[in-house]
Amino acid sequence: MVKPEERPKILSMQEHYLEKELFHLLQHDKLMFEFFQNEVVDGLWYWDLTEPENEWMSPKFWRLFGFDPEFKLHKVSEWQDLIFPEDLALAQRNLQLHLRNPDIPYDQVVRYKHKNGSIVWVRCKGIAIHSEDGEPIRLLGCHQDLTRVMERQQELLGLQIRYDHLTRRFDALSEEVSRSRSMNEALNQQVQNDFDIDDVGFSGQQHFVEQTRLLTQNAHRLGLDVTVISVSVPSLNKDISRINELRIFLRDNLIPAVPGGIFHSFSDEFYGVLVIGFGDDDLTALHESVDKKSASFDWLTGKQKIALKARQMPVSEEMFNKFVDLPYILGLFFR
Repeated sequence: MVKPEERPKILSMQEHYLEKELFHLLQHDKLMFEFFQNEVVDGLWYWDLTEPENEWMSPKFWRLFGFDPEFKLHKVSEWQDLIFPEDLALAQRNLQLHLRNPDIPYDQVVRYKHKNGSIVWVRCKGIAIHSEDGEPIRLLGCHQDLTRVMERQQELLGLQIRYDHLTRRFDALSEEVSRSRSMNEALNQQVQNDFDIDDVGFSGQQHFVEQTRLLTQNAHRLGLDVTVISVSVPSLNKDISRINELRIFLRDNLIPAVPGGIFHSFSDEFYGVLVIGFGDDDLTALHESVDKKSASFDWLTGKQKIALKARQMPVSEEMFNKFVDLPYILGLFFR
């Protein structure tokens, strides 16, 4: 019997005969195309970038929003009044980035208005097609319906806020809150798999921006303030041992004290937290907790002076639109 390691290796780059066969079918068999547009995606579109008003949309594209495709023209103007204006601006910004650099994916989650007045959440992905001269001339894209996922995510966020308040006021958790926590942990794990979070718990830049947008969106919808917390520790002098010890302290004592917060490391000496539903009593308790635990912490490299500053602000319509820009978010922590 031949052992697996003794079998001849097949180069991964070698084209498989089934791949060739499938490629041929996609080119010549319309049934394959119909299967793709009707069963694989929730809407297909093909945009002429040289004549920007012209865009073909598949029938399923319109049915997702409750419209009969027979009464819709293949024009960009047909759908632009359905998408949320702030989401349209985000999609247009991402498109320009993708057209300038194809390595930057055109991929975002946007909201459309259904014919019945409800919101349809859609993951919109596309790829530019270039001419022989290297100019983008077409954009092929598809829609994936995320409405049920996003509605469930918002429900879980509401449960998380309730859970966070209860855990600070009660020693025992009810069965309902325990179930909420389990569901929320599963959601957090899914998000962490899609974005970068370091082993301490601080978000990478992309994750920080995306989660900030989601958090402020829900704060705006729920009418809650956003709390901005700055954590600074001066005079570390790029000492790796002191930096690592500080990060361990923050991991064990700051992050658990701000449930539902988004944490980001701006530098070795400056950290930031964004959270909603965090009141004055919570901030007072956080200050006292950090001071107390810092005093009793076994600092091996010398006691570090941790300074916390916090401010609360409502999320206005103007501010909400700015929360998609990293420079604006950074400015909140350095004012």
